[in-house]
Amino acid sequence: MKKLLVPTDFSAYADAALDFARQLAQKYDAEIYLTHVVLTPVNWTKLTKEQENLYPDTLEIIRKAKKELSLRLERLKEAGVRASEWLHFSDGKERLISYISAEKIDMVVMGSHGKYGFKAHVLGSNTYTVLRKAGIPVVVVKPSEGAFTFDKVVLATDFKEASGKAFQTLGDTIRFMGGTPELLYVNTPANFMENSQIKQLGEEFLQKFGLYPHEIHIYSAYNVERGIIQFAQEADVDAVALITHGKTDLQQLFSPSVTENLVTYLDKPVISLNVTAFDQ
Repeated sequence: MKKLLVPTDFSAYADAALDFARQLAQKYDAEIYLTHVVLTPVNWTKLTKEQENLYPDTLEIIRKAKKELSLRLERLKEAGVRASEWLHFSDGKERLISYISAEKIDMVVMGSHGKYGFKAHVLGSNTYTVLRKAGIPVVVVKPSEGAFTFDKVVLATDFKEASGKAFQTLGDTIRFMGGTPELLYVNTPANFMENSQIKQLGEEFLQKFGLYPHEIHIYSAYNVERGIIQFAQEADVDAVALITHGKTDLQQLFSPSVTENLVTYLDKPVISLNVTAFDQ
């Protein structure tokens, strides 16, 4: 976990994510890649300087964005953090994912207010796409009055074989941030099992994929989101983590939409990892 990508729109929510990334970078000597997306009416990278002058409004947006990026980059360097900036021009085609792959980014840290739902977040569709397609851990945080702590992190999983490698990566990510993962299985009416069955399933899963001892919690709820949210509130955890499965037969159980709902209704940081990347 040496390269942290932080998308920003220069809002207080994005600055909260940047502050969180700064804490990680200072503690573990990581580097921050600060990026801002500018939506352009055309493919900006193919324009000549003369052609750029045909879009004065876009030029002004770019000027302001460069200024805001520079201010934040300067603060990071003053804090002793290695950092670089990237102004990303987008004409509606998604390129953040390819950038993540090309730069070998290890983690994405994003901000969200969550008040009006994840899709309404000011970072827009790019953030939404990153959450769904990034094959690396994605951490979504909200503004916090104090320093972020990760002593107790609940990791929701389905104990499926397909989740194994992602489970190991996400567990390492939680430990990287100074936390101890505690496993949670949400027992729902649609996929009901007796506690003894769940414990056996969990023990078999950990024998194969567990690198460290883990405590397993079982919580019964109407659906996965309600179970995770209620357990997180009752157990007073510092953060919530889960493995998503994208567009598979497990989509209704642990889809990216579950993460989006957690971001909306929880005031805790949410860590997500899409398991489909491990099948590629």
